[in-house]
Amino acid sequence: MSKRSNTIIFYCLVVGVLGGFLLAPLAGVFGRAFWFTGTFDPSLFLLTLASPIVQTACTNSILLAFLSLAMAFFIAVPLAFIVSRYTFFSRSLFSVLVLIPMMLPPFVGAIGMTRMFGQYGFINLFFGLGPIPWLTSANIVVVALLQALHLFPILYLNISSSLSQINPELLEAARTSGAKNARVLSDIVLPLAMPGIAAGAILVFLWSLTDLGTPLLMGFRNVLAVEIFERTVSINTDPSGSILVIILMLTTIFLVLIFKKFFAFETATPSRGQRTVSLKQPSLPANILMSVFMWCVVTASILPHCGIILTSLAEKWYFTALPTEWSFRFFGSALSAQGMQHAVQNSLLYSSVATLVDVILGTYFAWMIARKKIRAAWAIDALIMLPMALPGIILAFGYIATFSGTFLDPLKNPIPLLIIGYSIRRLPFCFRSAYAGFLQTGPEFEEAGRVCGATPSTIGRTITLPLISAHLAAGALLAFLFAMLEVSESMVLAVKEQFFPLTRFIYALLGKIPDGEYVASALGVICMIILGSGIALASAIVGKQLGKMFRM
Repeated sequence: MSKRSNTIIFYCLVVGVLGGFLLAPLAGVFGRAFWFTGTFDPSLFLLTLASPIVQTACTNSILLAFLSLAMAFFIAVPLAFIVSRYTFFSRSLFSVLVLIPMMLPPFVGAIGMTRMFGQYGFINLFFGLGPIPWLTSANIVVVALLQALHLFPILYLNISSSLSQINPELLEAARTSGAKNARVLSDIVLPLAMPGIAAGAILVFLWSLTDLGTPLLMGFRNVLAVEIFERTVSINTDPSGSILVIILMLTTIFLVLIFKKFFAFETATPSRGQRTVSLKQPSLPANILMSVFMWCVVTASILPHCGIILTSLAEKWYFTALPTEWSFRFFGSALSAQGMQHAVQNSLLYSSVATLVDVILGTYFAWMIARKKIRAAWAIDALIMLPMALPGIILAFGYIATFSGTFLDPLKNPIPLLIIGYSIRRLPFCFRSAYAGFLQTGPEFEEAGRVCGATPSTIGRTITLPLISAHLAAGALLAFLFAMLEVSESMVLAVKEQFFPLTRFIYALLGKIPDGEYVASALGVICMIILGSGIALASAIVGKQLGKMFRM
């Protein structure tokens, strides 16, 4: 195939896939908000914006996001610097345990948080604190803490990845010139690590800003994501949902543009032969302090997981710190629950097809940008990575606004749009991993194949794909796992029970009496094991490069 044909196909795919299922739904939301009466009318937007309920929701959402980010910073920044610079007790074990918070959807973790910090939960009863209402007196703080404990590994991975790329010779040259450690940190380390810090911070802020599951389950409902979710059913008669989506979308786009303007650059990738940073051996007191800090972080971050596990194993648990009777009965109930098998099949179908699409498109897009040097590559790269920062609830609402009444109407059959939505949202994982693989392998091997007379298809099959296979496997694994546990799109698009994926099914179980919470917890443990195994495998494949997959 000629270079011109490849370029035409590439741009057609970009326009057809990203234009049709990313930009068009966003435009559809604008249409619902400003052309709801058939003519352009901004008055509805202004009236909704002036509503006290909407203003409170905006204030709560932004405050919640800032609180979550501040807590995540307090946890992740010291962790990344300590792990990147020092060796200490249990360092290898901690490098695995720090990823545990990513192994559970936040809304499932809310069940565990309730069990641990409820008025008659583990903390109050075990330590004899009395019935302190932790979850009602400081609701927004508790929700922010739960989000931070779930999201801080993204910030940690990004910062660690940036720190690992800093040339140690720069640090040695500064110290040789007489610079103090504080000056080296402020003038060299922080500026070079800033891309990772900013990339992780923007993702944590946006994910917290648009998180649906955690506030919904914790009862903190007056935030933008929950308000949008509750207006989904009236999208054809009430434009306020579309207007809330626009407010959230404009906030997201503004923050992404700020990030791209000031922080979207990469530190130099270490070249072959460049020394890596040698780990320092701290003094015994410092070693103990580091280890204590690490284990305090791990303990705090796995408290919701412990609550989920205890709930799933509790046969009787009333007004006691720990269950008085234990049983595996709820795991059997979870696996045999009516609709469970169908929900698992749905999730496997949606996620498998979406991942296959992502691998094909992500690899092709990465190859064109890395190898063919096409025009406007930076803009297309940003467009492909936009779903990383675009909340799932915005995309799902956009699909309803755009495709209602068409052959893709999600209210009739959401399967096509669920697969498309999963694909669009997880495409950045496969694209970024393939792109990193192309940059690391270099084109000389492919050129050698061409010199020997091999056809492009032979070169791709026998040279290129084997060389980047590890990156593709890691990206595909993350795309599949996060698609399996997608919350926002599943909650909004899957209205009928026959189309429920696993996460929507778990949420439905919570409303079933008397054992819904216990069965949902058992399913949460199963999800945690699956997701944890996948993240550990992806981390083992790509190592510290895992952080780059969570970067725009």
